[in-house]
Amino acid sequence: MSPTLPAARPAARPYYPALTGLRAVTCLMVFSKHFRPVYTPEWLNLIIEQFHMTMSMFFLLSGFVMATRYQSDVAFTRPWWRRYLWRRLARVYPIFLLLNTSVLLYVYWPVPPGQAGHTALLVFLSETLLRGFSSTLKYVGLPQAWSLTAEECFYFSLPVLLVLWQRYGYRGAAAFAGAVLAIGLGLTAICRGHEALHGFFGSFHHLFNFTFFGRVLEFTMGVGLARWWGGRPTASVAGWPWRTTLSLALMLAGGVVLVRLNSPFDWYDGNLKPATILLNVVFYPVCMTLLLAGLLTERSWLRAVLGTRLLDAMGKRSYSFYLMQIGLLSIWWRNEFGWRQHVGWQLLVTMVFSELLYRLVEEPARRWILARTLPRGEWS
Repeated sequence: MSPTLPAARPAARPYYPALTGLRAVTCLMVFSKHFRPVYTPEWLNLIIEQFHMTMSMFFLLSGFVMATRYQSDVAFTRPWWRRYLWRRLARVYPIFLLLNTSVLLYVYWPVPPGQAGHTALLVFLSETLLRGFSSTLKYVGLPQAWSLTAEECFYFSLPVLLVLWQRYGYRGAAAFAGAVLAIGLGLTAICRGHEALHGFFGSFHHLFNFTFFGRVLEFTMGVGLARWWGGRPTASVAGWPWRTTLSLALMLAGGVVLVRLNSPFDWYDGNLKPATILLNVVFYPVCMTLLLAGLLTERSWLRAVLGTRLLDAMGKRSYSFYLMQIGLLSIWWRNEFGWRQHVGWQLLVTMVFSELLYRLVEEPARRWILARTLPRGEWS
């Protein structure tokens, strides 16, 4: 009788510290857009106001990371969907539920007489992330969590995109992106102007600034980058980092144009000028895709800095930090010290709480959920 050999361990997934560090830098840019000292010079305010374009990096990185993980493992079967959706839920929802619920309780409790039904609807739309489809309700709860609605739409549609790309190449991907955009345009054309819909697909500005339907190109390009990168050696190539250099130069030029245009930025609808919307959802995704390609393939000072242990560690906590920056802590800080006061200390305190949330809530909750929903070999 032959001895039983131990099961082979699955190959380790490739890990890119520079991309994780880039996520940390992007989060810091988002923080600086929301909170900057009141004495910030006007010219610097004008530059920081354009940091809304950093959301493109989050969406591109999501497309790249998710496609890298799943492009060779898609099966339209119930067990596969069960594993896939539980992994996504465990990764995103627990810490969001905790922080979002805390803000909802602060804002809506106690419930005013006669407002129980209305409040319950707002809470339901916020907790389920459906509020992200509304131009007027998307900030109910954690305001920055509007982006999670776009992320969840991408998660649900990613398997379809991967299969289309595998079977039909770039034509399949283009058809996918075009179909998603057409659906969004059609829904907005039908729904806008109807007060009874409470802002759901309420404007084309909202569509292109805040929804998956208007920002599908960013996710699709991230997936395309993963397919281009798949199978390549992980070692960087020596020589002049032309991709990194060119992408930074183009983004700088785009930033100059954004500052010159100085597009009105509506709190609910985002960028209002078509030119700035195009820069935000087309030009910058192209530049950032080139930047990511450079960080993957080239040796550069930027790759070395982003790959440091500090930024790598901060990048792993970036989701907690992103959800922490606006919430009960920022409300307390404003009430205690004033808006945009002692911003450096506020950043430090936010980072400390993010670290605690990551260690005590985000990772333990993810492991707890997966341990109770999936066999150990499928999540450990």
